[in-house]
Amino acid sequence: MDEDEQSYRLAQAINRPSLWTAVAVFALLVAFARPGGADEPVLADESGPKPRVLASPSASAADGGTVRLVEHGFTRLRDPSGEHRVSWGLIVENTSRTSVVSVPITVDILDARGRQLITKTSAHARERKTAFIPPGGRFGLGDATYVARDGARRLRFTLGKAEWIKPNDLRAVRLTASLVKGDLHRVDRDQFYLLGEPLRAEVHRTRRHDLTITFRVESGASEVLGNGHASAILRDSTGKIVGGTHPADTVSWTRFPPGWSIQRIRATGVPPTVDPRRIEVYPQPSYF
Repeated sequence: MDEDEQSYRLAQAINRPSLWTAVAVFALLVAFARPGGADEPVLADESGPKPRVLASPSASAADGGTVRLVEHGFTRLRDPSGEHRVSWGLIVENTSRTSVVSVPITVDILDARGRQLITKTSAHARERKTAFIPPGGRFGLGDATYVARDGARRLRFTLGKAEWIKPNDLRAVRLTASLVKGDLHRVDRDQFYLLGEPLRAEVHRTRRHDLTITFRVESGASEVLGNGHASAILRDSTGKIVGGTHPADTVSWTRFPPGWSIQRIRATGVPPTVDPRRIEVYPQPSYF
């Protein structure tokens, strides 16, 4: 959340009588806080060789085109409280030259023995769906998913039944994005947390890299598309995918008007190896 939202939520919390004790504890914790605490180390992407191409099992388009996974990558991370996350991104391609398509994708994060690391708490992150991809186009999805423990070694994606529509379908909105600026900055500070039952206050040393992405959206729709979202694919200086952002990282109340507009994504705790010049953004209309 941004600083304005943090201030608003803190103001709400202070007005609750039940939290006055926690606030007092917080003051003591800040006074005696020591440098250190959980860092957010980056471990090597061990996804192995370039993934084999995966095609959708559904019937292909009239011209024989299909949907295929063409690229992915990930980075293992740890948040200030010590919880493990995996920042990942993938690119799929519509090989049809005549039809538009959308496809559901199931994501698995596996350890060296092939065991699932996504817990029930984060299970919502497994089921994703692309926007409608134009003929010959590509689309990217990403996230920073919490996992049960460290040890992610590979990603597994399952493409579901693709939905093919004609280019003149109302759902086939022409929506493209181009990068304006990527601002990657390091955060290193003590941060206050209210945790658990019974309520307690803790201070953790926060060390992470945050990312603000400014991008331009070109919309061919005839009306404003409300509640717009976008995912970003994050690459390092060599062009390798090192992670991605979730559509929910798009700034709240984003709308895509006809023509062009400037929009933003704010992501917390991204891989520090991200090259801000190589970010790719993929917008989604409100019906996703």
